[in-house]
Amino acid sequence: MKNNIYIILIAFFCLSSVTGCKKYLERDNPVATTDDKFWKLESDLRINLDGTYSGLPVGALNYNWHAGSWMPLEGFSDNMILKTGYLTDVTLAPLGLTTSSSSIYDSYYSVSYSYIRRTCRFLENYSTAYVQDPKIKERYAAEARSLRAFYHLILWLYYGPVPIVNHSLSAQDANQPRATQENMVKFISDDLLAAIPNLPDNYTENDNYRFSKGTCYSLLSILYLNAKDYPKAAQYSKMVIDNKAAFGYDLHTATSPTVNSYADLFSYNGITSKERIIFRKGANPEAFLRQTSRSMGGHAVTSPTASFVNCFETKQGKTLEELGPDSVAVYTREPTYHNNRDPRLGISVLMPNEVFLGKLFNPFDQSVANVDRIGQAYATQTGYFSKKYVDPSDISRPYSGGLGFYIIRYAEILLNYAEALIESGDYQNPDVLTYINQVRTRAGMPEATSAQYNTQEKIRELLRRERRVEFGLEGKRLFDIRRWRIGEQVLDGPVYGAFDPNINKPYLSETRVFSAKRDYLWPIPLAEVNANTNIVQNSGW
Repeated sequence: MKNNIYIILIAFFCLSSVTGCKKYLERDNPVATTDDKFWKLESDLRINLDGTYSGLPVGALNYNWHAGSWMPLEGFSDNMILKTGYLTDVTLAPLGLTTSSSSIYDSYYSVSYSYIRRTCRFLENYSTAYVQDPKIKERYAAEARSLRAFYHLILWLYYGPVPIVNHSLSAQDANQPRATQENMVKFISDDLLAAIPNLPDNYTENDNYRFSKGTCYSLLSILYLNAKDYPKAAQYSKMVIDNKAAFGYDLHTATSPTVNSYADLFSYNGITSKERIIFRKGANPEAFLRQTSRSMGGHAVTSPTASFVNCFETKQGKTLEELGPDSVAVYTREPTYHNNRDPRLGISVLMPNEVFLGKLFNPFDQSVANVDRIGQAYATQTGYFSKKYVDPSDISRPYSGGLGFYIIRYAEILLNYAEALIESGDYQNPDVLTYINQVRTRAGMPEATSAQYNTQEKIRELLRRERRVEFGLEGKRLFDIRRWRIGEQVLDGPVYGAFDPNINKPYLSETRVFSAKRDYLWPIPLAEVNANTNIVQNSGW
């Protein structure tokens, strides 16, 4: 199935009802639309479900970004810096300067629970509605159950185990403690597995935003990979791969042989791509505005780092480190030297002295007339800009572009399967390189071979690099850093940008602080800890 999640106005009413809350596990509002008046018709069920789908993550920053924009979360990782003073919490968090009362932690927590409570209310009341086909009625219930699992999964990835909500809350329920890790994983898994029998393989075009069997298997793949249950992660990833035809999944391929398929994926052609597993249509309206430079009419919110740029291989499949210190020096000064880098680099990142949208981008030209010079308002923080999801046609509609956002795409399941095999010790399984290479060759890169990658450590390094470049700037890097426990190596210390010819060395953008005792999880919001005496705060917060 291909899930195009339409932005529905009802979401804004839902969000407005929770933003003022100081206790997110409180009981449902007794003066809201009463159950005996609402759950009558099939249209009532669809209204509730569509409103629940509208809580799924969106892409680039927009004015409702606290409700779940994923792309700005790259600012928590080593891939990106967010504009100073623009998103205060995201710019301060990597510096170690946020607290449990910071709004970003509060927002993701409260909004997720608001949608969980919607699903619970649905499951408790849907049976009273008249639906002509009972199978359709049970399908709706399965959708609600899988959505409840999704929102619990997101909470778990950000905060660790949290209170499980599986029914409308009474005053007594509102003080429940956090679940154990084992119970959290089991609850999410049980909801997904219970939903699968009543969900279709795929949908017709009008309903293709809804969760299907393939969606649930994909979420199980992500759940068990992050739980480090590698046999189950491999099992559910392979279920998706083996049934891709029935589910309607595949890697995106451009219709024109002259267009790079990876580039095409993030253009308007990607809206109908088979790579979509969970895809929110129209969820990137301000991608152009937020990611382009001042001279192009943008706000310059996102700035990729040199660390991200340097992780891309050459077109021959060599890392910069493999080429030696002289080559590292050359590519540091000119990352696209002789146009010899992984094509995904040029598709994802705007480089100094590159002409884009008819404008020369030169962040190190210090003339006063240069509105793009580094350090200025609406200018890059690193000397680079993100180009992912920036479609040139949106220059005339920077606030209202029509691009969607991939929450899960098929390439992720391929790499999940490869990672699960590697970490379970089965790294010599030929499937590992088969599926890594499917992702690489689609982007225009050569296949990696078993002669090159002949140990677990080497092939693990390949897999991790492939995940970083394939999903870079999409909001997934933070989850990988946490799962691999590499925060101390990549999130602590100076962060450099592009080579600055004015000082003859890379531009120092900021210096970050990472505490292993604190920063592998977000804090439970202070308001919730104060309101619920049974909640135990995460370590270090």
